[in-house]
Amino acid sequence: MKNLIETINRNAVYLIFCLGFAFFLSLYCILLNKSDGFLLVNRYHTQPLDTFFILFTNLGNGLFAMGLITIMLVMKKIGWSIQTGVSFLVSGLIAQLFKHLIHSPRPMLFFRPQEIHWIYGITRTGWTSFPSGHTATIFAITTLLSFYFPGSRTGILFFAIAALTGFSRIYLSEHFPIDILGGLLTGVLTSVAVYAMIPHSKIEKKLFKNEIEPQSTNLQ
Repeated sequence: MKNLIETINRNAVYLIFCLGFAFFLSLYCILLNKSDGFLLVNRYHTQPLDTFFILFTNLGNGLFAMGLITIMLVMKKIGWSIQTGVSFLVSGLIAQLFKHLIHSPRPMLFFRPQEIHWIYGITRTGWTSFPSGHTATIFAITTLLSFYFPGSRTGILFFAIAALTGFSRIYLSEHFPIDILGGLLTGVLTSVAVYAMIPHSKIEKKLFKNEIEPQSTNLQ
């Protein structure tokens, strides 16, 4: 717990931005009803933004997470890869659990197609809107990255990546603002819990010890 508190103190900027974003989204959802809050964001669109967010939103999918975990393994950051993998899986399971318990309609079901901006082949329909799985994934990943690379600039960068990914889900008519709030809380809280319960430093020390012991035995 002491290490977690020290880590949080070193990454105050990232976590303060996340807290502020969560507060803003909460206030936004309280002051505006579901449809008005969505349409206020969704109505502003251009072709360049369509292209940008179609690409950028992929930072919240499983392939990006698996690619990042693979890079960590290549760098021999076993503790990081385990923490990131567990956080990715747990946050995803939590998101899927809520999706199937709540059965919230996506914007394409909530509205008529002609009422919103949507993109053929990208915007999906169904009853799995809350919470946003992409948002949960990206906030889970960036939370851990902010712990691994502490600092004000990196904290702002990681938050911006996560927030833009969350915004892309509204822009692409995949989710409502409240879904982004749910994904944010799921991702951040999951990663904080995983970081505290699975200390990466202990994992790497144990692996290092296991590598040294056989070499010592051979020298004898």
